[in-house]
Amino acid sequence: MHKPSLAGLTALALTGGTLLATAAPAHAAEGTLYVRQLSSACSDQGPGTLEQPFCTIAAAAAATDGEWVDVGSGNYRERVTVTTSGSDWMPVVFFATGSATLVGPNAGFVIDGQHHVTIQNFRVNGYGDSPALDIRDSSAITVDGGGFAMVEGAGTPAVRLAGVTDASLRHFTVTGRGAAGMTIAASSDVSVWDTTVTTVSGDTPSPTVGIQVDGSRNTLLGNTVSGFTGAAVAVEPGATGTVVVNNQIDGGPGHGIHNRGAAGTAITNNTVRERCLDGIRIDGASTGVSAQNNVLTTNGGVGPGTCFGTGVELGVYGNAVRDVVIDYNNADHYLGSSPTIYAWNGTPMSLAAFRAASGQAAHDRETANLRDAFDSANSAAPGYQTEDRDGRVRIDDPAVPNTGVGPVTYADRGAIETIRTPVVRTALTLDLSASAVKVDATASESGTYPIESYQFTFGDGTTVTQTSPVVTHHYANPGEYTVSTKVIGTDGRSGTRTDPISVLRRTATVGLLALSNLRYVAPSSGGPSLQANQPGLTAAGQFDLADAGSGNVAILSRATGRYIATGSSGLAVAPTSVKVADAEKFTVLRNTDGTISIRSVVGNRYLGAASTHSFYLLPDTTSIGTAQKFYRVVATDADRSFKARANGRFVTADSAGAKPLIANSTSVGAGQRFDLVDLGNGQIGVFARANNRFVCADNGGLNPLIANRTSVGAWERFTLIRNADGTVSLKAGANSRYVTAENGGAKPLIANRTAIGPWEKFDLGS
Repeated sequence: MHKPSLAGLTALALTGGTLLATAAPAHAAEGTLYVRQLSSACSDQGPGTLEQPFCTIAAAAAATDGEWVDVGSGNYRERVTVTTSGSDWMPVVFFATGSATLVGPNAGFVIDGQHHVTIQNFRVNGYGDSPALDIRDSSAITVDGGGFAMVEGAGTPAVRLAGVTDASLRHFTVTGRGAAGMTIAASSDVSVWDTTVTTVSGDTPSPTVGIQVDGSRNTLLGNTVSGFTGAAVAVEPGATGTVVVNNQIDGGPGHGIHNRGAAGTAITNNTVRERCLDGIRIDGASTGVSAQNNVLTTNGGVGPGTCFGTGVELGVYGNAVRDVVIDYNNADHYLGSSPTIYAWNGTPMSLAAFRAASGQAAHDRETANLRDAFDSANSAAPGYQTEDRDGRVRIDDPAVPNTGVGPVTYADRGAIETIRTPVVRTALTLDLSASAVKVDATASESGTYPIESYQFTFGDGTTVTQTSPVVTHHYANPGEYTVSTKVIGTDGRSGTRTDPISVLRRTATVGLLALSNLRYVAPSSGGPSLQANQPGLTAAGQFDLADAGSGNVAILSRATGRYIATGSSGLAVAPTSVKVADAEKFTVLRNTDGTISIRSVVGNRYLGAASTHSFYLLPDTTSIGTAQKFYRVVATDADRSFKARANGRFVTADSAGAKPLIANSTSVGAGQRFDLVDLGNGQIGVFARANNRFVCADNGGLNPLIANRTSVGAWERFTLIRNADGTVSLKAGANSRYVTAENGGAKPLIANRTAIGPWEKFDLGS
């Protein structure tokens, strides 16, 4: 966080400016006093050298102009009163080099009537009736780092300033249990920036305030405040010229920012959310107040948690209506269209009604969309800063029209200037036959600037950087890997996504032919489910079986490049994942009829393709019936043809399977194609594509072969013999005889030969 010089703070706030970095004080040439409570050589009567340090901080409290008091780690049970002052270029500095903490009753720091004093990196856990940090009637004070907390006590702020001028409080935390976290009373030219102020829940009086301001030209810049029953920030009636800018106000019972009759307050570019009462409230005798460029959301009792009151996002009450300026704010209440998210002169109303009643808020927006805050602020608003709460300069988002006004038409509303980083979206698919992954980052979104390049890291030591969003990588070995995709914009900003993948060892590529309807299983066209609805085994119905360990398999859809998985409900099965966990593991069982059944590891239920589910696959039963049985077809054994050596003709399921098989065709069409079904034990079934029926050696082999069976029994089993000359022969399980193209192919095929001759040989075509 950066800050303005204190002397020019008011002018900067009113005209706009850059927050300049303020460094820690330089080490004093005059010397350093050391405090080391934990040192065995420490003595409060010693010289305060590193060799013989003081035991307490109080012993060094009289440090002279320009000296540093270097305090080491330890719990110091004391209340330190600083009794000397420094000068413009030589402040007195109390600096914690370790985890120095002041603890105990009334523990803390007191600066009373001094000037040019710096306190850095101390933590105070106080309790009792005295603040953990108490600065009175002093000037040119800097408090940097550490934290100040009231762990017990009531009615006492953790940090109290009274009669202070020209002070900078920054980079620390405040935890209040009392009237306030921090009070700034009758003080001027005080800046509080990049602090975090919270409250301890419990026995706190009501109302409590996070930061309470009273005095002239004070600034609250880039702070985070949450909790408190009265308000996160309260600007009191005696305050003038207060700037409340770039603050993040989070949830709590009270108001977010409450201007209680103060004059000339600039409430600019704050983000206020989830307050039970008004997000911003301007009331009493307030005059000359400006509330612009703020983002307010879910205030007024509609946010999470329990609220004992209600309010609005932004309300103006009483005499404050006279000369208030409200404009360029975003407000959203999550209560539907035109809720009562504003209040004017005490009456809650919609934004449209507020405009009509007040003549204000012409450029306010009722929206929860973050993009509506982009490039739309008033950079001429009082208190506007050229940097946001994180020190980022204003930037023009080329994807958003510039609707702001003032010197910078592209400043954002709210506490943060959003510089969008790329959003990485990936689609990964696997090819187990090549041990490869394809990463497609086409759906990624650019940030504020266009995408310049894509960097892919594959988890095996390989990184590829390119301008294309699509890449394919081959792995040398199966295994579990993590793919990291980094999308880089032309401004150097990037987004990253990681995807774990399982590149498993493939054991087979198969089709699953459902016994219940003799259709192949494939991903459904209307969604990510599986359905037994394909008449033939095409690329869409091919699955890789892969070794998933412990006797389990993973099943990868080659069409989608993803493993099938049991859904979170334990029922839905779909090809959704590239990573194998329990949901992607199955056990394959071979049934006695040659079919297989597939049992999900999740729930131990069998996949079924029942007609009651339109043949969608569901793991819905613990027993095996017809719906839970599938024929296993190796992908390379599908859509084959038999060409008889007896006559050089192709075997045909004649008349679409109504007549026996005969070798009579000179070409291959649907009637000449067959799928060889793996029945186990070296046996196959011959599934005719002509009519989706199994070929049968009818009547125990006494009748010619015919494709007319809907399942495999003893007569539908064959053994495929691979002959030395490259041909194949079929041996019928019905009678252990070889299938012959009888009479040189002139008659139908029949299983009646005891030996293989030319008529019993076939060329197996693909």
